[in-house]
Amino acid sequence: MKKIAIMVDSGADITIDEAKEMNVYVVRMPVVVDGVEYIEEKEINAEEMAKKMRNGAIAKTSQPLLGETMKMWDKVLKDYDEVLFIPISSGISGTYQTSKRASEQDEYKGRVFVIDSKFVCAPTKILIQFIKEMIKAGYDGEQIMQKVEKEAEMFAIIVPEDLVYLKRGGRISNAAAMLGNLLKIVPVLKVENGAIDVQTKVRTISKAYQVAMNTVADVDNKDDYVWLMLSCDTDIEKYKEEFSKICGHEVITDSIKAVVMSHTGPGTFACGRVKKIKI
Repeated sequence: MKKIAIMVDSGADITIDEAKEMNVYVVRMPVVVDGVEYIEEKEINAEEMAKKMRNGAIAKTSQPLLGETMKMWDKVLKDYDEVLFIPISSGISGTYQTSKRASEQDEYKGRVFVIDSKFVCAPTKILIQFIKEMIKAGYDGEQIMQKVEKEAEMFAIIVPEDLVYLKRGGRISNAAAMLGNLLKIVPVLKVENGAIDVQTKVRTISKAYQVAMNTVADVDNKDDYVWLMLSCDTDIEKYKEEFSKICGHEVITDSIKAVVMSHTGPGTFACGRVKKIKI
């Protein structure tokens, strides 16, 4: 059986401690806050970034340096036969395309497999558990890549706390943000097929949370999914029980880290489902 390592980037929202516990390698992505670049988790954590954004900072992300990614491949391949690299969804970042081209170089062919899971945030942690089961079952890197890209599926709804963060990041216009806040419009965003888009718009945060939970739970065969609820720095425990009743299953709670927060702002609420991969 081949010895296979699992590697992700910051889009998986895995802390330094979690990475050690999970035995997963993480390529940390740069986060730019008011023009100053930080390496996520190493130089700025989610709590610090949320505080800066609430104080008016503009936050953006950029791809991890390809050279750093390849250095990590080289290091890991000294101890492993193959590396599975699962970057943030290709629908959100260009990291997948860049890394995929690099993995086609002779020294990495057949040893580094870059997977376009179309996942982002905490659902990637669920996917990693499925991948570990595949490794135990004797799958090699090529087989795992093909199975994940064919069968992996996540769907999530994201509710930003305030349009001001989308405005600061240049994702909506000043006029749209002002009008939206004036009319108390709350955008309900969806993450589907690895891309973020608008699902609908409602008038209150509480209504948005209800729409989020009901929309995510609107699927047949609920037993086929793992259910999650996430937030940046908002208490969501009071909604966990309600969402559990709606989907009929236990709900995993987790936090949203720097990458998604840079797009939607602190206070972001999300819930989602991950389809189980049959091994």
